[in-house]
Amino acid sequence: MSPGEVLAYLAGVVDGDGYLKVVKETTSSLTQQYRANVGVQQLWPGKAVRLFASTRGGTVTTPRVPPGRRPLARCELYSRKAEAAVRRLLPYLLLKKDQALLLLELARLKRAPRSEPSGRYRGFETIREAVLALHDGSWKDAASPLPLSPSLLGYERLSPRALGWTREQTCAYLAGVMDSDGSFRVERRLVEGMLGPHYRISIRCAQVAPSRAVDLFAETFGGRLTARKSARPNHRDLVSWSLHDRAAMRAIERLIPYLVVKQAEAYLLLDLRRLKAEGKKGLTEWVHANRWREFARMRKRCYTTGQVAEFERIHRAVQALHSGGPRPS
Repeated sequence: MSPGEVLAYLAGVVDGDGYLKVVKETTSSLTQQYRANVGVQQLWPGKAVRLFASTRGGTVTTPRVPPGRRPLARCELYSRKAEAAVRRLLPYLLLKKDQALLLLELARLKRAPRSEPSGRYRGFETIREAVLALHDGSWKDAASPLPLSPSLLGYERLSPRALGWTREQTCAYLAGVMDSDGSFRVERRLVEGMLGPHYRISIRCAQVAPSRAVDLFAETFGGRLTARKSARPNHRDLVSWSLHDRAAMRAIERLIPYLVVKQAEAYLLLDLRRLKAEGKKGLTEWVHANRWREFARMRKRCYTTGQVAEFERIHRAVQALHSGGPRPS
């Protein structure tokens, strides 16, 4: 990937599994310190987290977890490193662009000439509270403008096209989102009257509504958007995008060069489509009664037991990867 494509991919990961915060700390002199914090966490071994750490100058840590739970890989950046990461990622962020702008506003206030201390800390606290409100979704309900300087106002409304994303950068960004909030699946269905199970490939991405990233999937690849109301209190609604079979294959072929975490699943789905494209190699016959003759002998093409076994092998391999099984090197 080119440097721009790497940044676009990492922005997709941050929009999915990342977080941007303002950390407030009390020092030994009882004064308040405000620091920018950018982090990413994913299930171990966290290939995307390691890419984020290697390109942004961070380190990957894994916390202790209870037995039976899978550990998380995490990378966090603070202060100047966080601000530098935000500046590089900002042109490619869609979901967390507002938080990124607030972190840059915090950096601007910290560099500004020192004014009356209470007013200075009030500005820091206003930014911290705005970031928290964006995280829990309450800022949308407040319908208040972001506390940004005039030089940053309006940036949050710019679209990928206005920002000059290339087709490759768009695919890299969407690959980062898929590595975070997407899934590559083989759906297996048994239908009454069929000789064997039906297999189809499916790709899906779901995020909290509204999601500019999910909208971008539909704009780029087509497909279906589905909204789902949350039945649980204090949980936000979801919007999902999905594609199946041939349309899914075309999307996978464009995303696969940029996938880091789920590339193995994507290749397995393409293998299934390739095997099905070879056609039905078997032949089945049966006797069909009709009104003109005593019976008619019928025949049609079907998948052989060997073909079905290969489909099932791929189905189980994808399931194993989803459950944390070993990934191909």
